[in-house]
Amino acid sequence: MKIIQLKNYTPTQMTGFIVVTDDRRIVVVDGGNVADTAGFLARLKKTAAQYGCEYRIDLWLLTHPHDDHYGVFRRVSQLERMGNTDLPTVDCFAYFPLPDRFGAKEHPVLGWQLPELNAELAVTRFPLLALEKGQHFIFGSLDIEVLRVSNQNITVNTFNNASCVLRFTEKRPGAADFRWIVLGDLGVEGGGELLSLYPGQLKADAVQMAHHGQNGVDRPVYEAIAPRFAFWTTPDWLWTNTIDPANPGKGPWQTLVVREWLEALGTAPIRASAADLEFDTLTETVTALE
Repeated sequence: MKIIQLKNYTPTQMTGFIVVTDDRRIVVVDGGNVADTAGFLARLKKTAAQYGCEYRIDLWLLTHPHDDHYGVFRRVSQLERMGNTDLPTVDCFAYFPLPDRFGAKEHPVLGWQLPELNAELAVTRFPLLALEKGQHFIFGSLDIEVLRVSNQNITVNTFNNASCVLRFTEKRPGAADFRWIVLGDLGVEGGGELLSLYPGQLKADAVQMAHHGQNGVDRPVYEAIAPRFAFWTTPDWLWTNTIDPANPGKGPWQTLVVREWLEALGTAPIRASAADLEFDTLTETVTALE
């Protein structure tokens, strides 16, 4: 499979992946902010043409209700309802439903995002599916398993800890299976739950770094996964922990600490900064896309 990590088109962090399977199906994970929509659609169209896929999204997976993850979906859904004809077909949008009242447990600045998402879900014309723990989606040699869904009893770092966790397992000819774990924005508490659910079972070749690589799951989760590759959905300012260009490395985030954890594990970082990146799981190589 090809894992395309999308760059952010604004200064704001975002998470978006386009996955092309060996049977030419397209799976999307999250997507990004509303302002990333044009870039997302352009990359999707180029990818479909390059690999002989239909201009369609066979499965669109949402990890959790923060707008730097669902913004592109919301905008594409709005455009489709407005009659825009230059859009991909969406066969299934899969998410874990959360009630509006759950937003009251989120930070006051962000609590509005769940009602905004739910309002679009109520009117979208895309087929919807509720994610369930243990669910599998099969595309050719790829098996996508839902390892975890939102635990509404965790009320610390609420929306981040509501992240669904996904495991992509690809059977590769003549080689061991390739596994990629998607953590969304999972926090320390959700990470602890994940470890308790799957003791000794999380080893994978690649990981999507939780919460853009800072203030997400704790070190034991990454040690349990022990990935050879890490997808950092991390813009330059967050990667270098720099809020003031005159004081590099002096920002309030934990990125540099987490980078040290992954370096100690011998994990190679993959980070789309200047361009979208494509990771080929058969050759295990990264290509910057035009």
